[in-house]
Amino acid sequence: MDILKIITIVILLIFVNIVNSQYSANWTELNKRPNPAWYDEVKFGIFIHFGIYSVPAFNNGSYAEWYWWNLETGNFAPMFNLRDFDANDWAQTIEKSGAKYVVLTSKHHEGYTLWQSNQSWNWNSVDNGPGIDIVGELTKAVKNLGMHMGLYHSLYEWYNPLYNSDKDSGNPPKKDVYVQQVLMPMLMDLVNTYEPHIIWADGEWEQTSSYWKSTEFLSWLYSDSPVKDQVVVNDRWGSECRGVDGGFFTGNDHWQPGHLVSHKWENCETFDNSYGYNQFQPAKAYSNSTELIREFVETVACGGNFLLDIGPDSEGVIPINEQNNLLDMGFWLQINGEAIYGSSPWRVQNQTESIWFTTNTTNGNVYAFVYEYPETGQIVLKDPQCKSSSVVTLLGFKSSAKITTQLPKNDQPGITLNLPFAAPQDYPPFVYVFKFTGCE
Repeated sequence: MDILKIITIVILLIFVNIVNSQYSANWTELNKRPNPAWYDEVKFGIFIHFGIYSVPAFNNGSYAEWYWWNLETGNFAPMFNLRDFDANDWAQTIEKSGAKYVVLTSKHHEGYTLWQSNQSWNWNSVDNGPGIDIVGELTKAVKNLGMHMGLYHSLYEWYNPLYNSDKDSGNPPKKDVYVQQVLMPMLMDLVNTYEPHIIWADGEWEQTSSYWKSTEFLSWLYSDSPVKDQVVVNDRWGSECRGVDGGFFTGNDHWQPGHLVSHKWENCETFDNSYGYNQFQPAKAYSNSTELIREFVETVACGGNFLLDIGPDSEGVIPINEQNNLLDMGFWLQINGEAIYGSSPWRVQNQTESIWFTTNTTNGNVYAFVYEYPETGQIVLKDPQCKSSSVVTLLGFKSSAKITTQLPKNDQPGITLNLPFAAPQDYPPFVYVFKFTGCE
């Protein structure tokens, strides 16, 4: 075969690969694209709501990040000083939590961007406020520690005159000036400049995806962008999209269906009653570490990812109670990570509201998450199908005492765990995780 034929074949192969990698700008084609495998494997991420709303830090009965909308005032950019902001410190704290990805609010509904956007001149964190490219600094710090970086972006802006002019042109809008001149350039700038592995859209509910040009953007994102092979998106791309179109489903905020969801989904949860920092939040409103870990377990058991939100203050400090909870979650995951990372929903998601299951298809183990230590010292599980050769261990159990088991007669499913007497400090914290080897 001569060199010309070889070159021709190579060019044809390249062309075929390019054609096959293209995703057309319609939901039927876009929904065929599988999520990159990394997203389902990691299970745990940290959401960060941070912006000029972190200055008043007051929610007035709603989310603190909605301050401007609720109180109709909000130019706090000059007071958004970030004098204690350290992107590396944030990234290290998040890494210690055991989270594997981060989603930062690049722009919330008031339109203030956390990078120097040409479409938000003098209304961004570089030109007006702290003088810092927050998106850039945190992206670098997060990626340096091996985590995936994602960016939240509000499609609409409350007070943008171009958007409001479009909206006033009809229903549906007859104009799309805002989308063409603001939204699309912003989104493409974020992707090309920072190469995020997640685009987390929001603020979609006032218009359909056709107005937002969502399918056109996603076609480019999946086919030609620098992150086309790694990026994953959610389902908030138009008023008709949630739970129907997009990468992973998000439902409503704090979405916890409590049952297996066949489509990949995410639970975006908070420590308290707000995503943005609320300095007036009473201590009793905060979830403790045990409550958060239980919510995490139930999310993973039902096929979801857990995106836990933190709300730093205007000086760039993550509240200490949130830091403590993050460290607790990291400590628990150091012990029990094999039951979470890379796991899959088991054939049974839960036995009761306090006993949940996952499985790891790589090693074949089944894991039972048990919330309460039984006074009887026995735990009866009716679903695992075990053998006399099966082994049950409690992850993180420090005592040399052994767990003994009893199997039902006649090869019936189920197993009884007899827990040994041991000092309280020998037992692991928060949620007990039992590993079943050789059970189905």
